[in-house]
Amino acid sequence: MPSRLRGIASREQRNALLARALPRRSDWIALALIAIMIVAGTVLRVHVIGSNDRVSTDEGGYVANANQILRDHPIATFKWAPGTSLMFAAAAILRGTSHISLSVHSHGVAQYAQLLVEIATLVLVAILAWILAGPWAALIAVALMATYEPLIDITRTYLSEPLGALALLSMVVSICWARKRDLHALVIAGVIAGLAGLVREDYAVAVGVIMLGMLASGFPSRRAALGRALLYGVTALVVVTPFVVYASIRTHRFTPIVDAGPHALFLGTYLPGGGNQFIDLQVTDKQVCNYFNARRPDAAERALLSLPKDWCHIPPGDAQGLFAMIQAQHPGESNQQAAQDAAFHNLDHYMLGNPLSFAHMLIKKAWNMWSYPWSGGNSVGGGGLARTTSLLQHQIYSVIAWLGILLGLVLLRRRWAYVVPVIALLAIAWLNTFFAITPRDNVRFMPFVFTFGAIGLATAAQAIARRYAARRAPSSSAAPA
Repeated sequence: MPSRLRGIASREQRNALLARALPRRSDWIALALIAIMIVAGTVLRVHVIGSNDRVSTDEGGYVANANQILRDHPIATFKWAPGTSLMFAAAAILRGTSHISLSVHSHGVAQYAQLLVEIATLVLVAILAWILAGPWAALIAVALMATYEPLIDITRTYLSEPLGALALLSMVVSICWARKRDLHALVIAGVIAGLAGLVREDYAVAVGVIMLGMLASGFPSRRAALGRALLYGVTALVVVTPFVVYASIRTHRFTPIVDAGPHALFLGTYLPGGGNQFIDLQVTDKQVCNYFNARRPDAAERALLSLPKDWCHIPPGDAQGLFAMIQAQHPGESNQQAAQDAAFHNLDHYMLGNPLSFAHMLIKKAWNMWSYPWSGGNSVGGGGLARTTSLLQHQIYSVIAWLGILLGLVLLRRRWAYVVPVIALLAIAWLNTFFAITPRDNVRFMPFVFTFGAIGLATAAQAIARRYAARRAPSSSAAPA
């Protein structure tokens, strides 16, 4: 066939494929509106780059590790999962730079890497919602994510939330795609799940929920379902194992991706402070001051415990003095081991000894995490934060999305691709209530919440439309000619 005819045939094939994918004019309108929203969301994110006037400890950790990777040096700290630092380092290499600067009002490679991740997330949100519930679900989900202020402001930071959101959705999309396909597809989904765990370590809970969901589905048989679930989980484990081995060797103890868990668990389970880091430290500040004033540690002990020069005037939110006191109360143990022992004491003393108050604390923490938006991360001076995100917008968007999720759980209760991912999200969120959580922890979950909320709303609207049409059909047929 001449090349000219081949070109015509291929064009006709493309047109036929588009006609099958987008058969109605309304589909094309929805696609155009989705594209407009993605462009608008991109513009809003570009606009905030360079507006950061504060750099947090977490941001410093991600950048420090990225710069160590760029220098081919050992990772500086294992308090944070490596995924975001690896992304920053890869972006710097592609950009041809050997260092990532940590600064306010930054327009650096890290911020533009965040921008690309957010754009990719917007596209993935649209694809997932469209496949599960149609074009209008995709439009609702993209519109919510594109205009949600915390997801806009997070672009200017060095934080892991943008990549964490993309990793969670990628894990969900990949397993929904691979669940009833061959083993090669399942291995690919497992690799993506493992990579997601290297971005946020708590996504391991989602892997466990997905494995249980695969087993419960019994596809294609009970025995085969068990094998497929194990293949998925083992593949994810194989992906994270090299880093776990590396981290454990570097820290001289078993380190499951990060080593900050015992400290966060202690702060999150300390009932007198409500499991809130800042309140915990307000409660214990005087205790720390009195403890070290009474003991008067010498220079050697101060060096061992990494004590600040003035343990009575530690900056707000700094837990260094608290954990130095805990380590001193556990002689012979490392800071990590002492924090772990103290956290287990909290669970024994508060969770088992006062379960109603402990449960109330967890419920309150969960409510605070979901009902308040991340502040935006900028400073007002003196260590305080200025809220640059709208509480009203967050509450309106959250009500819309969670109402949709509840409707979806009712109407799509037999649809694996809806129910299992939602349960996985709830499991991750439940686990996080035991740790020191803040409203920032909901930022990486919101694209998922918007997507599945929009799917639920669209499904409910379609059910109402079908019922209305069914009621009209008999009356139309009974009408006289």
